[in-house]
Amino acid sequence: MTARIRLTGLSHWLLAAGLVVAGGAAAQGGEPHDLLTITNDALQYSAAYEAARAQYVAARELIPQAQGKLLPQLTAQGKYDHFWEDISGTFFNVPVDRSAHYNQATYGAQLTQALYRPELLLGKASAQARLEQAGQLLRAQQDALLFSAAQAYFGVIATQEAAALARTEVETLAQHLRQTRERVDAGLSIEAELKTVEASYQLARANLTRADDAVLDAQITLEALTGQHYSRLQALPETVQLVAPQPSDVAQWLARAKIENPLIRGKQAALEMAITQRKIAGKAQLPKVDLIGNAYWLDSSGGATGDRDENQQRIGVMATVPLYAGGQIEATKRQTFAQQQQAESELQDTVRQVERDVRIAHRKATSGLQQVSALQQAVIAAQSAESAARAAFDAGTLTSADMLEAVRKRFEAERSYSQARYAALLSGLQLKVLAGNLLVADVAQVNQLLSGGAR
Repeated sequence: MTARIRLTGLSHWLLAAGLVVAGGAAAQGGEPHDLLTITNDALQYSAAYEAARAQYVAARELIPQAQGKLLPQLTAQGKYDHFWEDISGTFFNVPVDRSAHYNQATYGAQLTQALYRPELLLGKASAQARLEQAGQLLRAQQDALLFSAAQAYFGVIATQEAAALARTEVETLAQHLRQTRERVDAGLSIEAELKTVEASYQLARANLTRADDAVLDAQITLEALTGQHYSRLQALPETVQLVAPQPSDVAQWLARAKIENPLIRGKQAALEMAITQRKIAGKAQLPKVDLIGNAYWLDSSGGATGDRDENQQRIGVMATVPLYAGGQIEATKRQTFAQQQQAESELQDTVRQVERDVRIAHRKATSGLQQVSALQQAVIAAQSAESAARAAFDAGTLTSADMLEAVRKRFEAERSYSQARYAALLSGLQLKVLAGNLLVADVAQVNQLLSGGAR
C-alpha cells in the first residue's frame, strides 16, 4: 500500500523532506535541481508559512487556557506594614490617649472554584474552534506554497523552452535570409521577397529578446520564493504522458472540496466561533456562582488591641448577578448576532468561490489534455509541412512568403504545445489544492516525471 502523507505542520514536512535529501546533495554536486528540492527550499524560506505555523502554535495554547479557567484557582497574598498611631478619645467607652508604632504582617491564600460559569464552558468550545481555524489556515498556506513552488518551477522550465524555440526560429530564419539574399543576387528572387524575409528575421530576434527576458523574470520569481539561485533545473521530457484527473466526474471533486477545502473549513470554524460568542453574550445576564475559600494569618506587635496573633479560615459560595451594566450586555448581544451573520455570509461566499474555481480547474485539466494531444499532432503536421515547403521553395515552386508561413506555423505549434503541457500539469495540481487533498506524494509523483535533460 502506498503511504499518502498529509502535511499539517513543519515537523510533518521535515519527515517528507527526507525525500529531497539525496536530490539536494546531488544538486550541490552539480546535478540539476528537481521539484522536491525547490519545494523544500520554499517551505523553509517562506515567512508567510512560518507566520501561519506560529499562529497555529499560539492558537493551540488557547485550549489549556480555557481548561485552566474551569479548574480551582489558588492565589497567595502577603503584606508587611509599619504603623505610626496617635490615638485620643474613647475605645469601648474607655478613655484613650496614646501614641505607638508597631509592625504587622499579614499573609494568606484564597481558593476559588467556578460552580456555574457558562461562559467558561463555552470558552473552551470557542478555543477549540479557534484552533481548528488556525489549523485550516496553516493547511491553506501550505497548499498554496506547494502549488506556488510547482508554478514557479515550471514557469522557469516553460520560459526556457520558449526561449530555446525562439532561438531556433531565429537561426532558421537567418538561414532562410541567406538563401533569399543569394537568390536575389542570382536574379531568381526580387528585392521585395528579401525585405519580407528580413522583416520576419528581425521580428524573430525581438521575440527572442522578449523570451530571454521572460526567463529572467521567471527565475527571479522562483528565487524570491525560495531565497536560492538555481543554475539548472530538471526538465519535463517530451515523452511524458500526462493523465487526466481522477475521478473524472466534476461532481465528486465538488463534493470533496466542500468537505476538505481548508478555506471552507476555516470559514466553518470561524462560524462556530461566532455562534459560540453569541451564546456567551446571551448568558451574560445569568448568575455566576463560585465556591470561595480563604485562610489568613496576622502577626501584630502592637496597636490598640496590643500584641496578637490571628488566623482565620472560611469557605462559602458567592453568587453574582449583573443588574445594570450601562447597556453593555444588550450591545454585546447585537454585536455577536451581526458577527454571526458576517461569518455565515463569508462561509457562503467562500463555498461559491471554491465551487467556481473547482469547475474551472477541472475543465482546464481535462480539456488541457485534449489540447496537448491535438497540439502534439499539430506539431508533427507543421514540421512535415515546413519540410515540404522548404523542398518546394528550393525547387522554385513556392514563394518566400509561403516558406515563411510554413516556418511561422511550425514554431507557433511548438510554442502552443509546450505551453499546453505545463498548463495541463498545473491545472491538475490546482484541482487537488482546491479539493483540499494535495499531498507531498502528489508533488513527488510529478517530480518523478522530471527525468529528462536539465535546462
